[in-house]
Amino acid sequence: MGLKMVARDWPFLLHPSLTVLLTASHEGKETITPVAWIMPLSGEPPLVAVALKQTRFAYELLRKSGEFAINVPTLDQADKVWACGTTSGRDSDKFALTGFQRLQAEKIRVPLIQECAAFLECRLFADQVFGDHHLIAGEVLLAKVKEELFDKSFHEKFSPCLHLRKNLFLNADWKSLKEI
Repeated sequence: MGLKMVARDWPFLLHPSLTVLLTASHEGKETITPVAWIMPLSGEPPLVAVALKQTRFAYELLRKSGEFAINVPTLDQADKVWACGTTSGRDSDKFALTGFQRLQAEKIRVPLIQECAAFLECRLFADQVFGDHHLIAGEVLLAKVKEELFDKSFHEKFSPCLHLRKNLFLNADWKSLKEI
């Protein structure tokens, strides 16, 4: 068995990974950015973490406002996810670019994305530098999901947007689900 060195591409050994759309806003400016580096941190208090580069417009807005939202898209929205990741929010309105509709959040002043399957409304809890990324911890103030897609967990009606690498996205194959 031969092994191959993968220097810069090593993070893709940990993919596919659920891709979410982080929304952030401050003083009339807003943006949407895809994030595949996301994880739960704590059940109590409810904390979620995302890794963002400091150069991202979303990082700037969430640091200034102290809040952000996690929106969970579906695979059929992969083209819009890609558009959000290849266009800067500093220069364009990503809601107009994608056709996504704003949904009013209940606990924060950041817009949610109406077409997404689930939402986490978050307040900035911590920000720690790790190399070229910041690990942003958010306290989950409110979590909501579209009722028809969820029953204690997502089910086969939900088609997650999983990022494989670069511009490749895939879905969880519910037919290969294995219950143990």
